[in-house]
Amino acid sequence: MTTRLPLVLCATSLLAAPAGAEISTPRQIADRPAAHCQAPRWSPDGKLLAYDVYDPKKDKREVWIAHLDGSGKMEQVSVGGAKAAELLGAKEAPVVEFAWAPDMKLLNKPYVFSSIGPKKNFDLFADGSWLTSNPGNDGQPDWSPDGRYIAFTSQQKDSGDVMVIDLGGESDKPMKVTLWPNMTEFSPRWSPRQNHVMFTRSQSGNRGQDIGVVTDVTKPQDSTRMITEWAGDEIRPSWSPDGQHIAFYANKDRSRDDDKIFDLWVIGVDGNNPKQLAKDVVVDDHRGPAWTPDASTILFVQRDFKRDNPVRWIRRDGSESGVLDTGTQLNSDLALGAQGATLRLAFKALGQTGSTNKTWERLYVVTFTMDDLKAGE
Repeated sequence: MTTRLPLVLCATSLLAAPAGAEISTPRQIADRPAAHCQAPRWSPDGKLLAYDVYDPKKDKREVWIAHLDGSGKMEQVSVGGAKAAELLGAKEAPVVEFAWAPDMKLLNKPYVFSSIGPKKNFDLFADGSWLTSNPGNDGQPDWSPDGRYIAFTSQQKDSGDVMVIDLGGESDKPMKVTLWPNMTEFSPRWSPRQNHVMFTRSQSGNRGQDIGVVTDVTKPQDSTRMITEWAGDEIRPSWSPDGQHIAFYANKDRSRDDDKIFDLWVIGVDGNNPKQLAKDVVVDDHRGPAWTPDASTILFVQRDFKRDNPVRWIRRDGSESGVLDTGTQLNSDLALGAQGATLRLAFKALGQTGSTNKTWERLYVVTFTMDDLKAGE
């Protein structure tokens, strides 16, 4: 399905800010009058931006793709086809947990997502075919950097497990790669440099949620290590672009009275040298902290209602930090892309600064360069 939405604004300037330019005026990419626009994800070539649309009154979930070439073209992601319509009683299937393929030429439609499948539970779908057909729900897919594997979360029993589809193997049966039958493992994330898959593990008691890595998905029993096993929760981990560090949110050392407050941390992929970078931050709903392409700097949102939750940046070593003035309010869900020296931050916000309409989440993009990050602001 391809159409143009009158409430979507796109501009060629998003792709062509000159090096050294100041932070651009926020460009509104998506706005619906009675739905939330959220969870932006840049395509690997940086030309497309996928995002979720959630209508709470209808409990309707969609994914759209914006072409940021000035055309205003928008594509709705769907299962499509007569068979899908028959299975769903002619109702439009929800599309959730969209993930790009690592190469835009890998498939005709270079992405995977979760939707209601033949067994009327959520399964993975890509390029016209169902990839899974399990008794429980499958979702949260993530593609390995070499295009061979898709990791996903599968809830076939009460707890969830991380499983992997080997697209280059002889078997089409997914492999289970997490090892704890009485815990839940979810949100797999591939390293950008190697076929190492990171996951979050949830367990009962004060252990909460921890972060682990499987370095060889064909031998998980020999290659799984936990990066954190702290008291409390370590959540929404994100790889640095060089694959050497992990940024995440944690409520480490906080009392039970303030365990809903999270701080920004970074740690080596070997689990060494954890460092708290910022206190009291906004936890993104969908991903995690955003890294600059050179792996030197992390972008996040400060929980500061007096300043309407500003976007901030900090060096990985904590040496410098500052505010990225996006001109928007109550920000979250940061996604950072790049074209040459120009960085493009996509994010959701409740309007531009000073707006009194704070009901629906809208999607924005600002452009800047590393030179625009001024310490102390």
